Amino acid sequence: MTQNTNYRGKANAVFFAAIMVVSMFAAGFAAAPAAAAPVNGQYQDDSGTEVSIVYQGQNVYLVGGDINAAGVGDSVNLREVDSFDGGTVDTSSQTEQLTVSDGADAPSSLGLGSGDRYVEIDTDDLSSGDYFLRGAGDLPNSPEQEDTFEVTTQSLSAEFDDDSVTDEGSNAETDLDISSDRGTYSINVTADGLENEELFNVLTGDGVNYADDATTELTEAQIDSTSSLTAGTDYIENGGFNVGLYQPDDEDSEQKVVLIGISDSDETVDFSGIDTDDYTFEFNVTDTEASDASSISVGELDREASFDESVYTQTAGDVVEMTVELEDTDNTWVQFGSEDSGFVDILYLEDDDDDGEVTFQVNTRTVGTNVDKSVVYNTEDDIVNSEMYDGLSSDQEPRYEDEDENEIEASDVTGADNDFEAYLDSIGQINAESGPSDQQFGQLTRPLQPTTYEVAANGNNVFIVNEDDNSELDDEIGLTTLDLTEPGVENVQTWTAPSNPADETSNTSEILNEVTQSSDVALDDQLVISAEASGIYGHMVALDSDDFDALDDGFSASTLDTLANDAAYDGEGVNFEVEADDATGNQDPTSLDLTASEDVVSIYVDQESSQMFIVVDTSEDDSAFSQSVEDGTDFTAELEYEADEDNQFNFENSRDDSGPGEAALGGANGQTDTAAFPYFAAGEDNTQSASADFSLDDRGATFDNVNDDDQVEITNSEEAMVSGTTNVAPGTEVSVRVQSTSGVSPSFVETSDDFEVNEDGTFEAELDLSAASLEDTATVAFRVAGSSIADSDAVIAEETQEPASFEVSDLSPQEATATAGDSVDVSATIENTGSEEGTQTVALTLDGDELDTTEVTLESGATQTVEFTADTTGLDAGDYEHGVATDDDEATGTLTIEGDSSGDDSSGDDSSGDDSSGDDSSGDDSSGDDSSGDDSSGDDSSGDSTDDGTPGFGALVALVALIAAALLATRRND
Repeated sequence: MTQNTNYRGKANAVFFAAIMVVSMFAAGFAAAPAAAAPVNGQYQDDSGTEVSIVYQGQNVYLVGGDINAAGVGDSVNLREVDSFDGGTVDTSSQTEQLTVSDGADAPSSLGLGSGDRYVEIDTDDLSSGDYFLRGAGDLPNSPEQEDTFEVTTQSLSAEFDDDSVTDEGSNAETDLDISSDRGTYSINVTADGLENEELFNVLTGDGVNYADDATTELTEAQIDSTSSLTAGTDYIENGGFNVGLYQPDDEDSEQKVVLIGISDSDETVDFSGIDTDDYTFEFNVTDTEASDASSISVGELDREASFDESVYTQTAGDVVEMTVELEDTDNTWVQFGSEDSGFVDILYLEDDDDDGEVTFQVNTRTVGTNVDKSVVYNTEDDIVNSEMYDGLSSDQEPRYEDEDENEIEASDVTGADNDFEAYLDSIGQINAESGPSDQQFGQLTRPLQPTTYEVAANGNNVFIVNEDDNSELDDEIGLTTLDLTEPGVENVQTWTAPSNPADETSNTSEILNEVTQSSDVALDDQLVISAEASGIYGHMVALDSDDFDALDDGFSASTLDTLANDAAYDGEGVNFEVEADDATGNQDPTSLDLTASEDVVSIYVDQESSQMFIVVDTSEDDSAFSQSVEDGTDFTAELEYEADEDNQFNFENSRDDSGPGEAALGGANGQTDTAAFPYFAAGEDNTQSASADFSLDDRGATFDNVNDDDQVEITNSEEAMVSGTTNVAPGTEVSVRVQSTSGVSPSFVETSDDFEVNEDGTFEAELDLSAASLEDTATVAFRVAGSSIADSDAVIAEETQEPASFEVSDLSPQEATATAGDSVDVSATIENTGSEEGTQTVALTLDGDELDTTEVTLESGATQTVEFTADTTGLDAGDYEHGVATDDDEATGTLTIEGDSSGDDSSGDDSSGDDSSGDDSSGDDSSGDDSSGDDSSGDDSSGDSTDDGTPGFGALVALVALIAAALLATRRND
């Protein structure tokens, strides 16, 4: 039964298959001409551009040609191609049914009108593949491949480089990396909790703010057509990001911004000012379904600041350098001073070279005075701005508050010109109502005086006046103290150095390496006058054209001349002069000219050691001094800080900024023509000065080995030596020349290699005079820079030998210990290092006194060991210096004498009485002959105890015996 059924089923299947084949063949034959026909029309995108490939989510329109034959409202089928055959659709699947619309309703970008037909295709839900329309108008059922369109899926990746950022500072920045497989595209950006203003600030990066830089609000159509948009007006460029805003009527316009027409980019975004929270950013391509998300956490900035010194110590009137190290921030606000110290300024510091710190200098002489900021605060690589000198504004502006967090503003304080003056008035630094304008410069009566000044770093820009009218920082993150000490002048010295232009020196360390202290300076060499002084370098910075750079590079001498000799600065009380004692009649004394050019006179300072060096090139004596200097002229250099008898220094009443440093001037009781050093109390006894005398002489030299005929004797050897002494500066390169006199035959001229003058002014030259003959006469010359400055007659003499010289070595023992009365053997090696045989007395010494002597004769180069025995009888316990000495040398060591222990304690009752021989210790083993006989109690142990050399040993045995007896007795008692 089953088998019959199967046969019947198979027959039916064959029949129906045959029918289907015939039907399909007939249908295919009939439809073949229509399948080859092309579509008379185009697939276009929103911009009206013909497309063959679109991204999922983009709109596609079929317009023109065959679709125009359809009626409005006709249905049309969207089909997905399953396969192509020979470039024509072979098989396809139904996707959805769409409706034909009139061209009057089409987007304007398509350029259609009434009577035209079009079909809109939404690709949001289409998978990747090829598609076409059929079933309306004259559309073919199986179009050619070129009359289909492909849908593909756009990829998108958007990711922040960091998982977390801070709400301010450098760590508020991170990079946002956006990439896709599409060339250009636009992206809507949203984040829960953030509005378009905040998103705009984040994506536009550092330095852009919605309040100041918001662009034109755009429609979707404008965003789609990017060619008509302008940077700066319609969007903000942040590298490859073009950040734009939507018009208010756009959906969710207040919660999103758009990145317009971008390609793959990796740009910096900035979360400064964003509330601390966790955020997820959504990135959605405007015309496709591509999207991605990236999360980031915004945390509060934990600023830290630390100064590299807990206390900075500097003399008042000089320049102090400070460094503040910053962590988790690149800026800070600093209050310099307080109401307790009588001065306050607010500074804004920013690390501008990204090294994590800010280094700056403060001129303690000019700070607080109405002068140019360039001579008050300085930094090489960072940003330092000041309320007093810059009037901080914008993102650097401090905020001043009372204890209730109410802002203190200029409008709240009568007479205050700005918020800073209102703050100063609130803490009692100034009286804004009764004072003149610019009262911030009226805090000081005189320059910052010697005392301590707080320097505090703030974690934000808020400074508070508490209920006690004292200043506080809202978030103090760093604190140091500036300790200004009293300046003065203590010492003046003169030095000499090899000839060089005065400005050739680069720093004070180089000067100290070159100079030799001397009160006799040779003309043509450098004269260096050093002054141990402080308290004037800040004012010199204000006066010098190089301002702060002069501290490292050197000051113009005219700067000191202005401070010390210009009548406008008489009130400073600084006097410096270098004058000779050659004044005659109506002629002024010769003096150092501080107005000379820098290559003639320059000044270098070392604030750390409080030293100033005035370097003078005396080879230019006509320029360096008021007139030519004669050989042997005596000078006095003096530096004075003058105090007034009755009044202390005050700033003058009418200060202005009419010239460099002039607004910082004053004098006794404010009189600029009356001297009063700014840091001294009144009273002539407070004046300080220091001076040094020196002479300037022509260069010269004298020679050694001069005979009775005033001739320098020089040997005729390959290593002939010429020595002597010169006043030319040590370190100067010199040479010696020996030239035969007229009539000497054969003649000779020999010049030594260049060598340097020794530290003590001596010199020694080596020449080859082996060709000269005995008794030849010559001239010997001492030369500097190729010119002779001294010469003398010379004669060639026979080489003399070095006399005998006995050197001592190998002293034994170097360290020794003995008991008083012992004998100590001492030995040493004696060597004759001279060229001649000699005889000398060699002595054994103890604390410089001779104990024994022996006579030694040695040929040149010979050695001999000497031996002595020292008797220590009678010496007290203690350390002594023992040694072996010759006429030329000595070697010493230490001999330690210990006290003699052979007295009563070692021979009395304790060692020979009952304790050592009584019942407790006299049993068979301990009282036999060996312990109680002659050896222990006879003559040997009770008489002289020095024969065996161990006088203290018997006492030790007795002590041990006593302890043993005591222990035994205790045991028996137990």
